[in-house]
Amino acid sequence: MKRGLTTAIAALVIAAGTAGCTSGGDGGAPHSGAQRLATAKACADGTYTWLNVSRRPVLTDLAAGTHYAKGDKVSTKDVKEVARYTLSVRSEGAALPEKRVIRDLARHLKVGLYGDGVTMDDASPRTTEYDKQASAEQTAEASGRYVTGRAADLVEADYRYVCGGRTVSSGHVVTWAHVNDMIIFSCGEKPAKNADEGEREAARLGCREGDPARS
Repeated sequence: MKRGLTTAIAALVIAAGTAGCTSGGDGGAPHSGAQRLATAKACADGTYTWLNVSRRPVLTDLAAGTHYAKGDKVSTKDVKEVARYTLSVRSEGAALPEKRVIRDLARHLKVGLYGDGVTMDDASPRTTEYDKQASAEQTAEASGRYVTGRAADLVEADYRYVCGGRTVSSGHVVTWAHVNDMIIFSCGEKPAKNADEGEREAARLGCREGDPARS
């Protein structure tokens, strides 16, 4: 089985600093689009505080248990979408550039993130818009039912952006560190001790009740 996902859930906090900026509206949050843009430009040197940061494997595609004979090739080519995640940065207050927000989160996690403008192609903002040619293949070691799938390393976080001692923008980010992590396993085998939640979800959905893979 290919195991490319890791699970790490953490709350990361950055010390807030100060920088000159202008703001408008109640509590320093600008109301109009012009005010939001002006605030974002003036506060280019503000600091982020990251809260409720989570990183977890999520199942995106699945082919339920199919019988293969020993020696057959088991492939992830025919998986079907079961869940879809979309890149998003929702914010209140100053309108910060999306790539800039994600890039700062990437620096905290010390991993490339989709939408950071550096790591991945920005043309496909959904986890399931993958290259159909990307797949994995494995030889069945024994006759039985096998499950195949794909998973994504989903990242979510809340942020506050502080400038001049004020929180001028806050919001929520959804992105991912990897997509197309391949899953292949036999329903007749118990899951490995390090099996992640993406693999366990595939077993719950793709294997039958009582199959060792669901234990």
